[in-house]
Amino acid sequence: MPVCRDVIAVVGAGSVGSVTAWWLARCGAQVVWLAPDASLERPGSLAALGVLMGHCSRRLRGRSWRLRRTSLALWRQWLPLLGPVPQQWGLTVLCHQADEVERLQALVRQRQGEGVPLAWRTRGELLNRWPALASSDLQGGLWSPQDGQLDPAPLLAALAGAAERLGVQRRPAQVTGLQPEGKNWRLQLQARDPDCPTTLLASAVVLCTGLGAGRLLAALNSSSLDSAIRLNWPMTPVLGQAAELHCPMLPPQGLPGPVVWRGVHLIPRLQDQRLWIGATVEPGDQSQVQCFDQMLGLDGAAPPWLRQAQVLGRWQGVRARPAGRPAPLLATLAPGVLLTSGHYRNGILLAPATAVWTGRQLGFPAPDAP
Repeated sequence: MPVCRDVIAVVGAGSVGSVTAWWLARCGAQVVWLAPDASLERPGSLAALGVLMGHCSRRLRGRSWRLRRTSLALWRQWLPLLGPVPQQWGLTVLCHQADEVERLQALVRQRQGEGVPLAWRTRGELLNRWPALASSDLQGGLWSPQDGQLDPAPLLAALAGAAERLGVQRRPAQVTGLQPEGKNWRLQLQARDPDCPTTLLASAVVLCTGLGAGRLLAALNSSSLDSAIRLNWPMTPVLGQAAELHCPMLPPQGLPGPVVWRGVHLIPRLQDQRLWIGATVEPGDQSQVQCFDQMLGLDGAAPPWLRQAQVLGRWQGVRARPAGRPAPLLATLAPGVLLTSGHYRNGILLAPATAVWTGRQLGFPAPDAP
């Protein structure tokens, strides 16, 4: 049985907050989800491309690999419960450095020995089927059939609808303060809706707010807390730019699904000859024109069909990257206060494993399979 059946406050409107609110409700929790609407706060997940790089990660062991593998398996189980979400399975990671081939092939053997269907495709195999991938230094590529991509906006909408059907109360409010009150926690809320309460008393609080988590922790009155509680979990902003392209010169065979090309993600869209491209890695929260141009040009190595592409739209978002600690931050800061933040570039990928970790920390048993 769970530790208690009181209110669990989930703070954050992005993928981690969305999945956590839905999952805790499935586990039987009474959840109040504090998720500002777009007029107050744009979730970073809406600026993401939704690429799931799990099995093709170069991490061979440790927490990062376990979280990735667990999350991929959970997404496969959970997506059918959410309704239609645009998704593409199968991810190709191109290799353009000869000295990387042996190491990547060793990764393939390692994964196959673990029962993961990662494969190596030679240069000839790739170009015979997808001539759009042609470049003079292409060595081959990793093929990961169980990695892929989820469209962020429909995913968040599906999660919100599924959470509502489970009884989650969503309040479009920002959390401006957090203080202990007996064995519970008092949250100060700010919303444009005058009918929205200004405070909430919760038995537990889950902070899934990226950079906002640091502001909340800094606002805590540490004199009223146990001196052993660590409130210093710094995160730094890293901006990413992305764009939608129309590529009239793209060969008819197109791309083999989502492709990672020199570290840049190319995501085919439903419309012919349209792609998403992203995302830059820019320290801070201010975009730079040169970084966007380098991304579009694949740092000077773009094929002709990509150089001739028309930019239909562009956007940007800021990720939270932990300072001095591996991403993500999963920690119990005080009895009833959990930090699940700092997922950096893998919020959508790691949201399921994060939600399951949160449920276990709060003492909720997993629900029976549907």
